[in-house]
Amino acid sequence: MSKDQSQSSPPPAMDRFAPLSDPRQVAMLALRDLFQVPGLGLFFSMVGFSAIAREAGFGLKEALATSALVWGMPGQVAMASLYLAGASAAVIFMAVALANMRMMLMVVSTVDLIGFRRHGTALIKQIFLMHFLAITTWIQLSVVRGKVADRAMVIYFMAFALPLFVIGMTGTVLGFYLVDIVPPLLLKSIVFTTPLYILMMVAKIRIQLFRYAGVVGGALAPLLYPLIGEWAILTAGIVGGTLVMLPRLNTARQVRRKMHRKKRHNQS
Repeated sequence: MSKDQSQSSPPPAMDRFAPLSDPRQVAMLALRDLFQVPGLGLFFSMVGFSAIAREAGFGLKEALATSALVWGMPGQVAMASLYLAGASAAVIFMAVALANMRMMLMVVSTVDLIGFRRHGTALIKQIFLMHFLAITTWIQLSVVRGKVADRAMVIYFMAFALPLFVIGMTGTVLGFYLVDIVPPLLLKSIVFTTPLYILMMVAKIRIQLFRYAGVVGGALAPLLYPLIGEWAILTAGIVGGTLVMLPRLNTARQVRRKMHRKKRHNQS
């Protein structure tokens, strides 16, 4: 090949499998992902919650405030159920706080995943944005990891989580008025749309360890329910995750021991 030909040859094509980093492309990907099963699942779940809230005696303002401020289905259902039962404000507050405590670990992992520190995001802005974190968003971030460049994950998060919040508020409003024309039992049953979606997304997660944890926990929950009742889900999650992690922890311990022995041997 001559020198002129080599200089005029076109540059090599970009890797089509490279992670997305262009802000516009990342935002479009987030919106495309949102307006499929994730958005529909959360929308119908909020419709179901609104039916529960209205049955508990909530007005539209109270239902919207609960969805907006609690923004977690277990906490929202607990609040409506305890209000209907006539529980005190202190009891309701503690129940909602405990129901949403699972979000703590999700927030910590999400802050690291989307890289607030890399972007120099102010703490107050981090707190504000993390309020819009839902388990749907958390699962979706795990699914797209590797498809989106690390520096663009925060863009994906905002383009997915903020419209999802709007979808949730819309579902709350719609569900409040659908009670008049649709059987309430049917509306309340669709609260389980999001858990079913989460189960499907766990099956799609690339890291097999997470799949195994979901399968083991899901199998244990119905077995434990006759014995410990409402604690079955929490216990199954902890036991399932622990059982799956034990072999990995044991392997890591063995590796550390080998490295330590090798280090001592080299020193001697």
